[in-house]
Amino acid sequence: MALLKIDDFRAAAEKDPEFVRETRYLNGAVKVGIADDVHVLHFKEGKLTQITGDSVPDDQCKIVVRGTRDHWTNMLAAKPKPFYQCLQSTAVKHGLKLSVTNETFAYLPALNRMMSLMRDVANRGAR
Repeated sequence: MALLKIDDFRAAAEKDPEFVRETRYLNGAVKVGIADDVHVLHFKEGKLTQITGDSVPDDQCKIVVRGTRDHWTNMLAAKPKPFYQCLQSTAVKHGLKLSVTNETFAYLPALNRMMSLMRDVANRGAR
């Protein structure tokens, strides 16, 4: 069973002013591996144009995030345990794969907002 409805995330991301602002210069692919599900977020001139499956090799992506079901279950929790609040701390403390590219660091605010939106989408109706 999927941990996240990716279409719901896309709808939230496209209308979220903070996410749109933080990705405004991004061009290229961001690969997000959520357990066995892989999603590639394609950006052109800062706009999220499409989300596809595992269609782009890692080395052609600007940013790659990949985690186990346990990583994502903890990160997507409504109130994450310590060191699961963001991608960076989960990578450092729990072994989440987070690429070390210039874009990863340039777009950390966008990645943090992406996590917040994913968490909100994953917990809709649970409140």
